[in-house]
Amino acid sequence: MWNYYEGKSIMVTGGSGFLGTAIVHRLLTTTSVSRIYLICRGGVGKLRARWREWLPQGMADAMCDPSRLIVLDGDILVPNLGLSETELEAIRNTTNIIIHAASSINLAAPLKRLHGPVIEATETVANIALSCKMLDRFVYVSTAYSNTYLYPHSQDVDLKIEEEFYKLPSGCDALDELEEVREYGTSTAYEAEDFPWSYGYAKHLTERLLLHRFRESNEKLLIVRPAIIGAAQALPFPGYNMPMSSPYTMFTAALLLFPYRKLTIATRLDQPDMQVTSDEVPVDVVADRLLCHLAMGTTGCVHAVSGARARQKMDSFVQPVMKLRNIPWNVKAKWIKADWKSRKQDALSRLYGIMGTSFNFLETKTTSMYEQLSEKDRMGLQLFKNNDTGSYLPARSEDIRYVMDYFARRSWLAWLIVMLFYYSFGKASQTSRYAKL
Repeated sequence: MWNYYEGKSIMVTGGSGFLGTAIVHRLLTTTSVSRIYLICRGGVGKLRARWREWLPQGMADAMCDPSRLIVLDGDILVPNLGLSETELEAIRNTTNIIIHAASSINLAAPLKRLHGPVIEATETVANIALSCKMLDRFVYVSTAYSNTYLYPHSQDVDLKIEEEFYKLPSGCDALDELEEVREYGTSTAYEAEDFPWSYGYAKHLTERLLLHRFRESNEKLLIVRPAIIGAAQALPFPGYNMPMSSPYTMFTAALLLFPYRKLTIATRLDQPDMQVTSDEVPVDVVADRLLCHLAMGTTGCVHAVSGARARQKMDSFVQPVMKLRNIPWNVKAKWIKADWKSRKQDALSRLYGIMGTSFNFLETKTTSMYEQLSEKDRMGLQLFKNNDTGSYLPARSEDIRYVMDYFARRSWLAWLIVMLFYYSFGKASQTSRYAKL
């Protein structure tokens, strides 16, 4: 399976980010790719500094080896990614695969702010891809939550989402929606549907725009939909994480600092403590699913999720968090019958939106693909989640502390709580972070 990558030339956006780093590491350490073009604002210096922050120095320096990694100082928000004509020609003449993993994941941002980094950036990368003379595949990293608008239309307690493309009930044309968003910062289709965040709609629209762009070569398009990406279970090393890109790490830090006894959460479920689920998937599972489906020729969309087998009940997630809490009272969920945008919720619940829901993201394509792999190809693959949050949450204490300090710099109350209850929590040197490696 890995032989597919032998001699291939690959361009990666978002390669300095949480998922992108895991993808690039896997490609460099497991495959025989000829070169990777990595688009990084600030060039190789910025990339090396970022990787050294979250990877062991030796690993970061080895990945920056210029014999196979070509770092281009570019920006997904500017025309042609800010690349020179010489750099663009090199990409157009040699690139076989483009993996577009760069994106904003700001759940609080309005659509007009996400339009550039999510929708227009993908349009730019797709246009470059379609000009590549030797392009075999284009991979777009979307989100499993791009179809959350289906939830208000259903009465299912546990909403099943297939690995397929769902059309909005409005039936609007994606190109018309794009023009509306460009002109008005929103669209008729978006206003008609109930997405928990504009981020979900931006990803949904982008998927449909890609289907249009690749309508004459749809065998080249692969869309990967991760659930909530979390720390690695094995690769590049156990516990690898970029905490500000890990929603559950941020949510855990927020819960540990939450000063009240009750967190008000909207739900329509009758027994939310037992029915609400969350799907956090290790970052290396996402990376390996993407690369395996790419190598095996999968087209269309695939879910990179924990799925029904390994997702968690709300209670099994919250209990381990409460064991880390140093404030002398725990936080309990106060469930109210309301929709996910209700102002009756606490701000934290309203931000995450889907806290009172349950989504069953199917992973049929990965299960089927796994059965086709030989025993040799299966060795070392991280295609399925094999751990649970409760068992490794204490190991994230340094990452949680990183987020706590971020909150403390922005809120006097968070700063006070950190000083009073978490002064030494999660404090460790950079050396100790990698002591077990």
